[in-house]
Amino acid sequence: MRRLVRSCGLVLLLGVTIAQLIRPNTSNPPVDPARSVWHDRRLDPHVAGILRRACADCHSHETAWPWYSKISPVSWFVAQHVAKGRAKLNFSDWSNASPDQFEEIYDSIVKNKMPIASYLVMHPDARLSKGDREVLLAWADKLAVALR
Repeated sequence: MRRLVRSCGLVLLLGVTIAQLIRPNTSNPPVDPARSVWHDRRLDPHVAGILRRACADCHSHETAWPWYSKISPVSWFVAQHVAKGRAKLNFSDWSNASPDQFEEIYDSIVKNKMPIASYLVMHPDARLSKGDREVLLAWADKLAVALR
């Protein structure tokens, strides 16, 4: 029995070690300030603060990659979530924003789908208060109407 446990432990250790050789890209693409939401003078500073705190790590090219994003296989999970988030909505490429995206933001906030629970485990400060939700809902609603 000891031999089996030792063998399983060695196989696991070898697997984790080999996994470190397979690293996803965790660099941030360059940001063109002219296309970024952060440089939109119409963006209320309060809204910008909430978006930076709760959304920007997954929905911009300004991701603050945490230490655990360098350790496989966790890095694969984190990189995949950031890539999906950027593809859905990217505050660094705000010029491509559409009314449908604002409706999706609105819907995600109403249904408590964002920020995702797995992100909140390591980033509790990203949790949206009732007031944060109300501010973001009003903002998303206003923009969706303005772009229609």
